[in-house]
Amino acid sequence: MVIEGTPVEFDPDLGLWVKREDQCCPGGPNFSKTRGVYAHVAAREEPLIGVLDTSHSQGGWAVARACNELGKGCALYYPLRKADNPNLVRPQQQAALDLGADLISLQAGRSAVLYHRAKAMLSPSGYMMPNALKLNESVIETAAEVERTEMPPVDVVLISASSGTITSGVLLGLRRKGWQGKITVHMGYSRPEKAVRRYIEKMAGGSVANVEVIDEGYSYADSAKPGVDPEFPCNEFYDLKALRWWVASGRNEPTLFWNIG
Repeated sequence: MVIEGTPVEFDPDLGLWVKREDQCCPGGPNFSKTRGVYAHVAAREEPLIGVLDTSHSQGGWAVARACNELGKGCALYYPLRKADNPNLVRPQQQAALDLGADLISLQAGRSAVLYHRAKAMLSPSGYMMPNALKLNESVIETAAEVERTEMPPVDVVLISASSGTITSGVLLGLRRKGWQGKITVHMGYSRPEKAVRRYIEKMAGGSVANVEVIDEGYSYADSAKPGVDPEFPCNEFYDLKALRWWVASGRNEPTLFWNIG
């Protein structure tokens, strides 16, 4: 489901090295949070796996893919607003449906509330994936990918953060490699910096002193501000926000952009 050794490429137009983690799951979903999903699902004995999507999450697709390959059932819960067509199925949910997942819509609301509602609806024979796919396996597998990646001559690693799980894996892997540069974490949506740092520190198991956090005040549903369009796939709700911030800020330190997908 997930490959090792995604390429590192230099983009001369941007003057930026890019780690192409968007290529880590051939056939989709094309984002690196799939690292760890298969292992987590495979370790569960339950025949049915539940997962909660957000309006633009690809997590449900990733879980559906793992369930399909492991012969398990998948129940995918996703939010619909009152203004939405009640028959609305977004592309990522359609991809999960094509893999055999059952789709269950919920009236949109706070993620934590929807998660507990979905968990209560799930069959007693099922297992609910952690909200936002905050998986220790994803940290471990991302760190392993960092360790087998030959680092280009850079002083900074730039990465977008939603939950911070992939960032934690990158930080852990860089620490294991003995890399001494700075990690710039661009938040896909605004929340307290202390909470983000605490989570990364907990998941990576060490200091976050070399981590810089950038908060542009985005709301969760906001897409990236206008700016550069790279040739590689770049999610408008996460990675593209970080990339456009980097270009607009005029930063010129040698940088590796960890493109989650």
